[in-house]
Amino acid sequence: MSQSSPDAAADEAALRAEVDAELAAERAAKKRAGDRRVGLVLLVGAVIGWIAALALFMDKIFLSANPGAQLGCDVNPFISCGTVMETWQASALGIPNMAIGLGGYAIMGATGALLASRAALPVWFRWAALGGMVFAFALVHFLAISAIFVIHALCPWCLVVWVVTAPMFFALLASTVERGILPARGVLGRVLRHWIVLTVAWYLLVAIVILAGFWRQWLAVLGLG
Repeated sequence: MSQSSPDAAADEAALRAEVDAELAAERAAKKRAGDRRVGLVLLVGAVIGWIAALALFMDKIFLSANPGAQLGCDVNPFISCGTVMETWQASALGIPNMAIGLGGYAIMGATGALLASRAALPVWFRWAALGGMVFAFALVHFLAISAIFVIHALCPWCLVVWVVTAPMFFALLASTVERGILPARGVLGRVLRHWIVLTVAWYLLVAIVILAGFWRQWLAVLGLG
């Protein structure tokens, strides 16, 4: 026992030193998700998302008062806000999705303003903000999958919401990782910090899925179908 204890202590010390060195290297790495940058992403994204949600909300009220009316964003049978609004997915949580968007984007806009001003935010607030963006991004995926594979129609304003929510989510996630609030180390931590790359990759994935899901419709629009 007298011989194994020093060896165990030495191994533990070496492991701690390795972990400390790795953490120090990550802290010293170039900041990719500083508070000011992430705050501006959240603020700009929230403003655009809020405007899109408001446009959808107004269209929802108009459509309710004028059943069967054509909306300005009803371009053709598969690019149509009205078609999507008439499905149960448009109120999947019991209230119109655009109402959730109006409240959610307002909160994230305020959060973005606080981050951009470099306000000292408590850890619980940052966790709450990340939780809100996780919920928003999950809802975007549910609606995107429903629109492409179930409803077979795309809502232009919904696409705007998808576009702004992705960078908001990835930027806030990267910020949480950089600050050490979310313990993601090694390769995973380095990947999550590259929020711009992740956002672009997500855009490409969604574009490919939309292209494949509506292949016949695109051909018909181009006169090739």
